[in-house]
Formats: sequence, C-alpha cells, structure tokens
Amino acid sequence: MGAPAPVPEAVLVTGFLGAGKTTFIRETLAPRLASGRRFAVL
Repeated sequence: MGAPAPVPEAVLVTGFLGAGKTTFIRETLAPRLASGRRFAVL
C-alpha cells in the first residue's frame, strides 16, 4: 500500500481518544447539533 504513514494510526486513535476528543466534539459535532436544532429538538 505504498509508503507507511508519517504518523502511525494507533497514535492518531490515541490522540483522538485523548485530548483531541473534546476539541473534535466542540468544533465538529457542536456546530452540527446547533444547526440541527432547527429541525429536531435535542
């Protein structure tokens, strides 16, 4: 599958589950939920 990735997948997963998780939720899921409130009550 070509050259190995610069950052191992395990590191990405660990980072996501760690400190990056709250940032991901805040920047990605929160705006999505906020815009979705127009169509559904959460």
